[in-house]
Amino acid sequence: MIIQNVAVVDVTAGVLDPGLDVTVDGAGRISAIAPHQPGAAGDPSPERLDGTGRYLVPGLIDSHVHVAFNGFLDVRPDFTRTLKQYLLHGVTSVIDFFTVGGDFPGSSPETVREDVNSGRFLGPRIMTSYGCLNAPGGFCDCSVGDAASAVVTRDDVDREIERITAVRPDFVKIVYDDVFGTLPNLTKDLLAELIAEAHRRGFRAAVHVASGAHAADAVEVGADIIGHGVVDDLPDGLTAEIVKRGVIVIPTLASYESRSLERWRIPLPAASPPEVVGAYARARRSLYEKNGQLPLYREGFTRSLANLAAMVEGGALVVAGSDAGTWYTFPGDSLHRELALYARAGLTPARALRMATSDAATAWGFAHDRGTVAVGKRADLLLLNADPLADVTALREIEHVVFDGRVLDLDALATDIVEGHPAPQPDDDADVPCCPHHLRTPTSLARK
Repeated sequence: MIIQNVAVVDVTAGVLDPGLDVTVDGAGRISAIAPHQPGAAGDPSPERLDGTGRYLVPGLIDSHVHVAFNGFLDVRPDFTRTLKQYLLHGVTSVIDFFTVGGDFPGSSPETVREDVNSGRFLGPRIMTSYGCLNAPGGFCDCSVGDAASAVVTRDDVDREIERITAVRPDFVKIVYDDVFGTLPNLTKDLLAELIAEAHRRGFRAAVHVASGAHAADAVEVGADIIGHGVVDDLPDGLTAEIVKRGVIVIPTLASYESRSLERWRIPLPAASPPEVVGAYARARRSLYEKNGQLPLYREGFTRSLANLAAMVEGGALVVAGSDAGTWYTFPGDSLHRELALYARAGLTPARALRMATSDAATAWGFAHDRGTVAVGKRADLLLLNADPLADVTALREIEHVVFDGRVLDLDALATDIVEGHPAPQPDDDADVPCCPHHLRTPTSLARK
């Protein structure tokens, strides 16, 4: 395949290289990038895409998702449709922050990564923590109940890390968040022991936090990844310590914004599965409206925007992640919203794009394979009708998605997502689970 006469976006340098021909070989790799030569000799019958007036970028990477969910934690989605939503929006790689407890017919929480990455199910390339470690009755328990790993003692640390290790996760997720004093939480000592044991077994530790104090604790005891942005005051010296230790930060601003909006302000992507469309139509008010929490989330969202700008300015390695799948944060679409929020925080389009491509690939250890448009890299590519260096929302102007060297039929993907019967659902009387970042009381944020 040849993409002809295209402007290649050098996402690392933040510049355009116009008038190039990009050749993709049969193994799905970029085999050549050269100046455009109309009518040049070569394979007499390659597939050709006209790149004239268009822009080529690497496939996007969402560094914080939940493939088991699709915007409503009280809806059981068809995960095969969820996966296609990512590809439809140009998200070709995702980092999943736990599959345990998810519903994957024909697969399982333990095998869904391999089943997707092998091509058995069509979807973005997946890395996953598989498990979710927390205190009994804590944050993970709220999301997936008994499937979460509860830790109270040193014996629990050994047992639960051993159980997760058996699945060969790409990293270990630990929750260190009492949701502003409303849920049980790990002690700082137990957090340190979990991180040390993960490191001893060769895994990086991603720690879910929300407050600045918890982020500072996590960094102090060895966290490699901070899984969410800080929604209150950023402690003095924290950014410098993050830079010194090489900690990766994932802001998840799209999820914070979604929870700060009235239901009527939350957009549902046009291509959404029928079970999600139904839930959206039934929800006249958001969960946070019903609980009187919108002012709290608005304050937290505003602070997280400012904290993102401060961390980036301070030199922290920040990569784009949206918390896709959680409440009102829809797969694929949420990463575009995330990047637009980075622009709102004052970041340039070039910086935002880098955070969802080359910086993310470097952070997760696959920059040798993808994350830039370069010879030898995997051909996960987006052909755009507008310049993303001028406006990051141009990433929505997708003409073609190339995945593993083949052009996806976007119309067919959208049809697969929206048509057919809704996925079977739990009993209507089932309790709505508590949710990520669910502030239980209207005064909980103010107390901090």
